Amino acid sequence: MSVISVKTKYHVPPRQNSETGKGCIAYLSDEKSHNESNVSPIRNLRKSSNCGDFKSVARKRFKEQARNSNANVELYSVVQSFDLEELNPENQNDVDKAHKIGILTAKEIMKKVGDREFCVFTQADGESHHLHNHIVILNCDRELNTIRHGLSWKKTLAPINDEITSEQLQNDKQKAVQERLKKSYDEVTALSPAKRKTKRQTENEKKKEYIYDNVNDVLKIAKTQKEFVELLRERQIIIRRNAKEKEFDWLTKSGKYKSRLPFEYQGYKITSKKLINQNPEQILRKLYQNKQKFENKQRQNAKSQADKAIEAKLNDEQVIKPLEIKPQTQNKTPKTPKTANQQLKKQEKTKKKFEKFEERNTNVVRVRKSNISSLTDLELIMAIRKRDLWRNKHFRESNWQNNATYLQLQDKVTFLRSQLTAEIKAQQQAQQTMIATQQAERQIKKREQELET
Repeated sequence: MSVISVKTKYHVPPRQNSETGKGCIAYLSDEKSHNESNVSPIRNLRKSSNCGDFKSVARKRFKEQARNSNANVELYSVVQSFDLEELNPENQNDVDKAHKIGILTAKEIMKKVGDREFCVFTQADGESHHLHNHIVILNCDRELNTIRHGLSWKKTLAPINDEITSEQLQNDKQKAVQERLKKSYDEVTALSPAKRKTKRQTENEKKKEYIYDNVNDVLKIAKTQKEFVELLRERQIIIRRNAKEKEFDWLTKSGKYKSRLPFEYQGYKITSKKLINQNPEQILRKLYQNKQKFENKQRQNAKSQADKAIEAKLNDEQVIKPLEIKPQTQNKTPKTPKTANQQLKKQEKTKKKFEKFEERNTNVVRVRKSNISSLTDLELIMAIRKRDLWRNKHFRESNWQNNATYLQLQDKVTFLRSQLTAEIKAQQQAQQTMIATQQAERQIKKREQELET
């Protein structure tokens, strides 16, 4: 007994292209895998229809429907998914079995709703890599007659799905999964709509609480963006993204940070803004602070261990030794005192050396007021000055480069520089687009003038 659900696609002006029948078919026909792996190197592992080229047939039908019918629904998308214990996506026989079940389900539905075009897409490119079928059925037939009362999940889809899966999946593991799913299905259908709604709400509250607790825990532990994402994935919480977006890219096309991160756990979705009132930039800052704290702690531990080793060495060396009788040294001839000119020359040499050392170890920041374009730029200047002042005071000390305060100042400078480069890139892109639009406007004006002449 696989899990089955139904969605409708409309040709009324939608919010997104994927909510139209054309958008749905384009989305399912895409050959690029959403989560590429050995299990699903391509998006559609199997694909078959009862009308040849389903895409072109559907486009013609949608045009006829828009001209000659008042029906809003263009097609029905039925999703039929299988448990990993029922069918293994790495086994090609199981993939064929899943596709066969999808075709048999579509044919049985045709017996109930009348003959019309359908297509079955078998995929396994989700986050969990479960095998699943997308059964796409056109609402209007050749004579533009629609499916009466739509596709009922309880009356039409669920009985067909139960019957076909129980016939096709016969081994012990598959039967155990079917019994478990049937039990939960019976429990849900036995409840009234109001009780079902309250049950769903309580389950969603529990899921929300689980996401909240785990995200806060991971924010305390994680030190990098990659570690944050992987720790959440271990706890079955996914950060949702589009197929074109990279996994760790939290920036928009303009180079700015996104306003929120979408979390998902067992079908329940919530954004970081609603959950913990933080955007991706604030999360990254928190991770950077965790990294700094961890590195400071490591340095302190290393320093304490080194101090302990020195103390132990000194304690070992403090052994009572017999007094040594030093031989009487001969009186050395006293050195001739240096003249005033020689002393002045020596002082000038040491002064020049010191000036060269200062020039080598300080980064002079010359910034005009016109170049200061953002708060990040000002913060960077202040951070560089603070670092340089500290370095000028303490550069004579031994091992000053590994000092905790100096490393903290240096880390802040690098962080602000990376932020500033991101802002500069965004400004450059905006400038390029503005120049392109101005050029286009000039060309249009020239053409209009030529036409007038």
